[in-house]
Amino acid sequence: MGFNVIEFFVGAGGSHLGFIDNGFSTIYANDFDENALKTLRFNNKEHLKNAIIDSADITKINPKELKNKLKKDIDVCFGGIVCKGFSLAGERSPADERNQFYRYYLGIIKELKPKVSVIENVKGMLGAQILSPEAPSNIWEEVASLWKEIELFKGAKTALRKKNQITDEVEKKSKELRTKKKNLLEKIKPYQICVIDDIIKIYENIGYKVSYKILNSAWYGSSTKRERLIIVATRKDLNGEFKFPLPEFYDKSINTKLDFDKNELEKISFKKPINIRQALNKIDYSDTSDDDNKPMQHTQKTIERFKYIKPGCNIADIIENLPKELQISKFYSRGGNMRLDFDSLAPTLVPGHSAFPLHPEFNRSITIREAATITGFPLNYKFFGSHTKRCEQVGNAVPPPLSKAIAKSIREFLEKYSN
Repeated sequence: MGFNVIEFFVGAGGSHLGFIDNGFSTIYANDFDENALKTLRFNNKEHLKNAIIDSADITKINPKELKNKLKKDIDVCFGGIVCKGFSLAGERSPADERNQFYRYYLGIIKELKPKVSVIENVKGMLGAQILSPEAPSNIWEEVASLWKEIELFKGAKTALRKKNQITDEVEKKSKELRTKKKNLLEKIKPYQICVIDDIIKIYENIGYKVSYKILNSAWYGSSTKRERLIIVATRKDLNGEFKFPLPEFYDKSINTKLDFDKNELEKISFKKPINIRQALNKIDYSDTSDDDNKPMQHTQKTIERFKYIKPGCNIADIIENLPKELQISKFYSRGGNMRLDFDSLAPTLVPGHSAFPLHPEFNRSITIREAATITGFPLNYKFFGSHTKRCEQVGNAVPPPLSKAIAKSIREFLEKYSN
């Protein structure tokens, strides 16, 4: 039985690959990042030859017009909604316009009525509180203004920190902004809504049953312990209950709660997670034509600093032992100043300053190819754009092994309950 899928925020195609592997045909894919769409098109030419590829901003899509354009019933709609507004990293503004993207996505679901709708996001979405669209305009303006001030101050403070020029006046300003933020968060409480509750309410109002779970990519064959919140909504006229995919790989280094039926878990003979060594061993390092496997050119001073960082550690662990000329703030202890361990799994691969974590052995950041292989992309998958953009495409992608497991469970649900 053939099923179709449409995708929003498709990016480089991490989720797309999972649905291809399970026999779905893509009829529409949307993302406003042209570099990501170029990556998607190049690597999936045959599969996408009859699909509509759309670079429109989701806030500009007219659901009725899209329905007329697609001209068929939709089996699955997958939305890897941009997550910057819900990320646990950095300042999370309740007025971040990206916080509202899920509402545009659900407006499209209301019109298209696919059998199954999926939202994929960071687990920070579970606890996210945002400003209600109905909040007074002066509240929106006050929040937006303060968060903009905080972001500008953080940028200026970072520049001063690099020059070792943090003064008492700067620290005083920092404290004042923290107090203003705390007071404003208290003030806007009556105007805030819980994102997950809002999503469930909207889904139920338009005729869906909803379930959600935190899944770890390493459970399904990725070499990164990337956690994702997966929300699955099934149309109420389909009587069955969707079952999330059971883990295949597990050990105690993966801390994500195994939130599954105990009887089902007891039947599984877990395989050992695929560590960094196993992932990188798949790469053909003799292929010098692979632009995605070309290392970054770090400065000599940076390389000298890297030499002190041991596998599985970051610079914060050894900052006091560095020669004075190599010392930097513990503020920079994430991303490119953390070294992977061959015998372990990678943390979530989020590029900072266009660089991923350090290679377990060499004094350099891992390449785009190494990061993509750790994530679970095919070895021949080619990425397009600047180095920074290609890093972002890998870092933002749904790990293909995770999307493959989700797509398989959706297919099983549709085969059982769809007419």
